[in-house]
Formats: sequence, structure tokens, C-alpha cells
Amino acid sequence: MVVYLFDFDGTLVDSTGAVEKALRIAIEKTIPAVIESDLYDDYYKALFLFIKGKLTYQYLGVIHELVAQGTIHEYYKLMPRYIKDFPHSRNVIRTLRKRGRYVISFSGEHTYPGGKVIFMKKTDWYDEFDEVITFRGTKDMLKKFENLRELYPDEPFVWVDDSPSRFTYILDENTLLVQKASPYKSDVALLFERQNFLKIKSLREILEIDEGLSAFAGGDKT
Repeated sequence: MVVYLFDFDGTLVDSTGAVEKALRIAIEKTIPAVIESDLYDDYYKALFLFIKGKLTYQYLGVIHELVAQGTIHEYYKLMPRYIKDFPHSRNVIRTLRKRGRYVISFSGEHTYPGGKVIFMKKTDWYDEFDEVITFRGTKDMLKKFENLRELYPDEPFVWVDDSPSRFTYILDENTLLVQKASPYKSDVALLFERQNFLKIKSLREILEIDEGLSAFAGGDKT
């Protein structure tokens, strides 16, 4: 059995435009007076940094007001409406599962507790996977990857992610690391020297990779 790990945002779905649109509408609905004021840029940036988990001390006061006004809650309510699937993403996941692969959603958690699962359920993605695992930060990611390897000690893993920097921590030779090309993420040159690393442009290439793995193992390609 091959175990597949798929990142979510940026790999299976495009959430970049959704973040920007939901942020703007959330501010408009909860603090309309800010839109035409000089404060808008600060409010927008504070909320953006909060969502990305990169909030600085400079914006703490702004975030407290956004919480009090319900802006953050409104954002998380709006966000799933504007998330778009990348071409072929659902078909790839469904085809892999039909082939008997074990497919896991393996991605970073949102700042909002349980936000990733909420987004998956509201976009009808949650039940597309055999299992959903979220992590907070690199240390938590590595621990949960280690737990998976203990559960499946001999099975080959295929990890698909648009953030190649995560792969630099993985030395497991029985894991094929697949970078999904993204205009928002930079390549990591060191990875191209590894035999267990590939970069793809389209998710459909995953099915070709899977067929190659199946043929190598002498398994069924159907």
C-alpha cells in the first residue's frame, strides 16, 4: 500500500484570492467606517498577519478590536465561499483511493483553532480523505510524520506540498517528496540533488507517478 500525504491550501485548493476577498468583506461588514479611513491598511495587515500566524506586537491593539467587533469570526465564516479547487484535484484524490491508496490530508492548522477542518467541511473536502491530520509548526509536523511512519513502517509515502521548505526536514528515504509548483513559493535548490524529490506543474502528474510506483512494485495499475 502506498500512503499519500497531501497539503491542502496551495496544493489542492487555491485560497490566495479567497483570503484577500474574505478579509475585505469581513472588515466592510463589521467596521464599515474603516474602509474610507487611513486605518484600513493597518486593519487589513493586522488581520492578514494574524491569519498567517505571524502577528507582531505592533498590531496587538488592532487585533483586540477586530476580535471585539467580530471581524475575525466573520472572516472565517466567509473564507470557504471563495476557496477554489485546483484543476483535477478532486479527481486525483478519488482515483488514488479507488486504486486502494491510503490518502491523508496533511497540512498546517489555521490560527483559528480547528479552522482547517472547518474549511474542509464547508468546501466538502473533509470526506474526500481517508484521514485528516493538521499540525502547528515544524516540530509538530515532524512528530506527526514520525507517528505515521511508526504506523506504516514499510509502506512507501508520497508527500505532495507546495511548500518545499518542509521537505528539507525529511530524511526518510522511503518517502517521495513532490513539490507542487506555485508562483508564491520559492524552490529549495538542495532538494533537486535528492533522488526522492520531484517537482510537478499539474496534479494529474500524480496519477502517472502512482502508476510508475505500482509498476515498480509489481502491483495493479488500475
